[in-house]
Amino acid sequence: MHSDANHNQVPICPSPATRHRLGGLSQEGNGLVRPCDVRGILHCHTLYAGGAHSLRAMVDTAREIGLDYLGVSDHALSAAHPDGLDVDALARQREEIEAINEELPDFSVLQGVEVYMGADGSLPLPEETLATCEYVIVSLADGNGAAPADRTAHAIRAIMNPFTTILSRPVSEYMFAGPPAPIDFEAVLRAAAECRTAVEVSAIPEQLGQESGYCRRAQELGVLLSINPNAHRAARLVDYRHGVELARNAGLCCRQILNTFTGSELRAFLTRGA
Repeated sequence: MHSDANHNQVPICPSPATRHRLGGLSQEGNGLVRPCDVRGILHCHTLYAGGAHSLRAMVDTAREIGLDYLGVSDHALSAAHPDGLDVDALARQREEIEAINEELPDFSVLQGVEVYMGADGSLPLPEETLATCEYVIVSLADGNGAAPADRTAHAIRAIMNPFTTILSRPVSEYMFAGPPAPIDFEAVLRAAAECRTAVEVSAIPEQLGQESGYCRRAQELGVLLSINPNAHRAARLVDYRHGVELARNAGLCCRQILNTFTGSELRAFLTRGA
């Protein structure tokens, strides 16, 4: 566990480890993160798979609240999500995204996908399909009753998968929780730093705690964090602001947050596997 004793000290923004990871990308924006620094959201769901609103409705709301881009990450078809997207549905969604991007030159829609990794490390989509997505969010299959060591091994296996861009649930739900977490956070965050995998921070108001130790440790290690509301309806997109306020209170820096990147920076990051 890492103490918050230095909570009121001005942090090094971004951390030395993060500066190394950013490489040639701009390192401007070295202050504490603010809601207005967030350029987009990377975790939301649409009518394609479990969401309440259409892709276009989600895009329109994202534009209305001042975002520059929206990453759509509907669930892939799996036992956990029988209404999820199969290969053909992903292709249809990609066509709609391409049409919207052509229509809206001042806004970008990215196609991601959320997949649930089984305890054996399996993913519900073939590699050739995952490769067509701009990014992949990996959540862990229900580990209720699993020992912390098994949960930790499962999370690290997900982090090490070369298709994983962002590690999400249940780790995202623990980021503002107090210890003890049912997982070895030090091992998970070190693996994320080594593999250059971003870790999601849940911005769902009902899940937000007030502890900041895990977030601060991620920053120390240079792990990029993605603050997302996991919105299943358009009105919940704005929830990202709750997560940002807590991140700011935790001393997290603007460039530590993946979705403060501009659209072009984000695409460069995703394509270079940085």
